[in-house]
Formats: sequence, C-alpha cells, structure tokens
Amino acid sequence: MSIANKCVRLISKRHGVDIDIYSLPLDDPKVYDLIKTDTSSDVFGLESHRMHACATMVEPNELRHLIALQSFLKPYMAQKFSEYYKNKEEPDNIEYYSDIEETILKESYGVLLYCEQAVEMIHQYSQIPIDISNTIVKYIRKNMREELDIWKPFFIFATRMKGYTKSEAEHIWDRIKTAGEHTIYRRNAAYDAMAVYQCYWLKAYYPEEYKDALVPFVNTDESW
Repeated sequence: MSIANKCVRLISKRHGVDIDIYSLPLDDPKVYDLIKTDTSSDVFGLESHRMHACATMVEPNELRHLIALQSFLKPYMAQKFSEYYKNKEEPDNIEYYSDIEETILKESYGVLLYCEQAVEMIHQYSQIPIDISNTIVKYIRKNMREELDIWKPFFIFATRMKGYTKSEAEHIWDRIKTAGEHTIYRRNAAYDAMAVYQCYWLKAYYPEEYKDALVPFVNTDESW
C-alpha cells in the first residue's frame, strides 16, 4: 500500500473524512507553495537535494511543471533543465523552428522532453505514420545507428515533399535525433507527477497523518 493510501485511511479513521486522491483539484496554491519551500526528503520523486533545487527554481504552479520535473531526475538532463528554466522565465524569447514545433513543444517551453513529442514531430513534419514514427523514436533512444541510417532518407524525402529544403529537413532530423536520445515517456512522468502532487496535497492539509503514514504501523491498534 502506498504512503498516500495509508494517509487517506488514517484521515478517514481519525477525522471521518473520505478523500479521493484521484479527484483532487490540481491547481491548489497551498500545495504548490509547499512544493516550492519544502526541504524534507519524504516525497518520492522530489526527495533529493538536486530535485529540491530544481523545484525551487522552476516554482511549479501547474501539473505540467511537475511532469517536466520528473524528466530532470536523470543527471544527463541537466542541460535541458537549464534551457527549460530559462525559457519558462522568458517565454517571449523562445525561438521555435516552425509552427509545428511550437504546437508540440509549447507545453515544455520549447524543450523536447518527452518521447511522445518526438513521435509527433516526426509524424507532423513527414507524415510518416504514428506507429512507424514511434518505432523511429525507439531507435533514437537506443542509438540504433543502422536502423536510423535506413529511416533518415525516408524522413528527409517526406519532409521535403512538404515544402522544406534538404538542409532544413536534415536540420529537423538532427534536432529530433539529438534531443530525443534522452527523452522519457510523458505518460510515465505524468503518473509520477500525480503521485508527487497527491502526497504534497496530503502533506499540506494533513501533515500529522502524512508523517504517520511514512511508517508501516502508526500504533499497535492502527494497522493497515
């Protein structure tokens, strides 16, 4: 049983309040204020000093910010964090390569963070079917050069058919390939981000119950 579920059961037992953690309002300022200022290490996903620093700098106030933070758990994403932070602070200065890129990357302030974004970019630029675009992104993430050497000419040709020059098509391919190597699946990041938000909501409104839920058993007469 998760800490959040244990906490919910404690709240129900102590206060007679039944909470559905899957129906919480996702725009609660009190929750985001706690995320920005919390220095403890008791919420999985934001427990490290580095992630606390990232959260403090980003100052999340939407779930999409928490989703993005999950991508920065990997050390080699540090460069992307710097770009993300800068672009979030100065959104008017973001330079998108095309309308396609702006539509797909606007959520993450012009930074390619998610596999789904890379898949959509390949599909939108070249009209290569989604399932094949997804396979290409898998090749990119695994750095499967032989397979990528096969698909690159198809992408270049198809992108040129949409009106881009050869040099533009190659630039787009290289951008997707370089940025896509360390992408994560947004659906997984969203699941983890939701868990982070749920824990912080419980911690913000029921701190004692959350603290007690961190241990397997609160008292000898309160078992799970």
